[in-house]
Amino acid sequence: MKTRLFYIYFTLLSMIVYSCKGDNFNNGYIQYSPLQLSNDDKELILSKIKSQDDSYDPIGKMLTNEIKSWNYHTDAISGTLHQVRSSFNYAVNLLDYGTKEYEQRAFDVLEKTISLQDTDPLSPSCGVWPYYEEEPLATKKSPIDYNWADFNAVSLLDVYMYHKDRLPKDLLKKVEDALILAAKAVQKRNCQPSYTNIAIMGTYVTYLTSNLFDLTEMQEYAKERLKTFYNYTIVKGGFTEYNSPTYSIVAIDELGRMKRNIVEPEAKKMIDKLYEMSWEVIARHYHKNSAQWAGPHSRSYSTLVSNNFYGILKGASKGKMDLGYKPNRTEDVKLNHEIPENLFTYFLSPQYPRLEVDIFEKEDPQVIGTTYLTEDYAISSVSRSSLWNQRRPILVYWGELNNSHYLQVRMLHDFYDFSTASIFSQQKNNQILSAINFATNGGDKHISIDRLKDGRFKATDLRLRFEIGNCDNVAINLPQNINDNILINADNGKIAIRLLTAEFDNLDGYWEKGSDGTINYLDYIIYNGKEKDFDLTQIEKAILSFALMFGTTEDNISIDKTPNAKIEENVIKCTWNELSVKTNVKPDKLARNL
Repeated sequence: MKTRLFYIYFTLLSMIVYSCKGDNFNNGYIQYSPLQLSNDDKELILSKIKSQDDSYDPIGKMLTNEIKSWNYHTDAISGTLHQVRSSFNYAVNLLDYGTKEYEQRAFDVLEKTISLQDTDPLSPSCGVWPYYEEEPLATKKSPIDYNWADFNAVSLLDVYMYHKDRLPKDLLKKVEDALILAAKAVQKRNCQPSYTNIAIMGTYVTYLTSNLFDLTEMQEYAKERLKTFYNYTIVKGGFTEYNSPTYSIVAIDELGRMKRNIVEPEAKKMIDKLYEMSWEVIARHYHKNSAQWAGPHSRSYSTLVSNNFYGILKGASKGKMDLGYKPNRTEDVKLNHEIPENLFTYFLSPQYPRLEVDIFEKEDPQVIGTTYLTEDYAISSVSRSSLWNQRRPILVYWGELNNSHYLQVRMLHDFYDFSTASIFSQQKNNQILSAINFATNGGDKHISIDRLKDGRFKATDLRLRFEIGNCDNVAINLPQNINDNILINADNGKIAIRLLTAEFDNLDGYWEKGSDGTINYLDYIIYNGKEKDFDLTQIEKAILSFALMFGTTEDNISIDKTPNAKIEENVIKCTWNELSVKTNVKPDKLARNL
């Protein structure tokens, strides 16, 4: 009877936790243990594998991806290509799942994908991988993404620490060599602490790799790199990629890996502090009613947060924040995030109305973020920024979970965000005053990769856009005169806009409204017509300014004629009640990226 009960107990236990064979390792600096996964973990891994199976090429031994448009780091703009980073992640999932049926496929993927690493010691990209097999770094025309040494090394560290006993001997040697080569590339690049996610990720890669393979010089480098990043962040008061829905999640993932694997007491203390700081930024900008991450955002790939974010909140709150989505640990089921206890108030019982002010850049000229949160909406701005498509310098959220709405300000060049445009704003509660000018040396689609040459660009269209997203009912009344007050009603939100100044190469602009089925927009058209050559170095005035106000349909929202803008000696000075903004009118060189 006892034997039977023991057998039943053992069977039930094995259904709850799966453990991969492996060694415990702890050298006083890093640790790892055999991988243990729950049923939910296994289910999540399997769903990821199944979602990618159709993209797997059994002949090419990699995942494929169809390219349909221009990308910063890719030569091709169309076609089906074999992708490196996703293939490494796929191999990790195959091994993590732990069954024999996927083991050989994982080995095949690792063999093939590792072979694409640049191993030429004379090459500046030695240790780095390309995005795609079809675009080797030696013949690549678009800029090399050196981050691929960091990202792919993280995957290979998982392979080595949790599955090395399963790998064939020759493949294990290739994993070790690739890891060391990638870590050396990370060390050689020595990414500065201002590049937050890579600064953290590269620290993790060099710290772990140097301790796994006893690389003494790299061990010292990794310890100093962690201290440098910590001191930089503490003095700055936060990350350079401020309040970023994209990069903050990457940061807590990498810091979570550090918390899991780095045990040296001094390092652990710094990591714990950085982890708490990361969650504090998220907490202070979370808007409960709309379930959105309020701005301003330095880096964002999507204006509305993904459902994955809600899953992360549920898992990190141990179920206290259940918004109807399964706990999500992004790409890595081995990560178990935890919201610091003192921050739960921001998520569960926040105080509204509330003003959050952040000094993102303390040195002059300062970069100051302002976020005003009420029960019904969250409106935000930053004092200076570019209008790159990853920036969100002016942003409003309202609505509710699964029906959130947004207002975003954009500058479009041929219907793509124009990075060389800079915006300067000041905010008081629900009022924002802004001015936009242009740099002669700024980027076009990207802030640095495709900079304008001598201030020149071609365009068939140039416009300022007020984009209203995810709304069913939008009513926009176009003004008779371009400087008249404009009122927009959008799903229980009310927006008032008044254009104060609009001068660009003596062109006559006009207002236009429209919808593409997904978004509604109010556009001020600067130019639309046949392709035209523009030279910002020869344009005396390229400036727009406006006042913006937001409220609910119950609020009396309107902008009277008190906002004012004057141009004197190449400087525009805008005022509105207690708000003021000034900047140059004639395009000039940027001293630094905004």
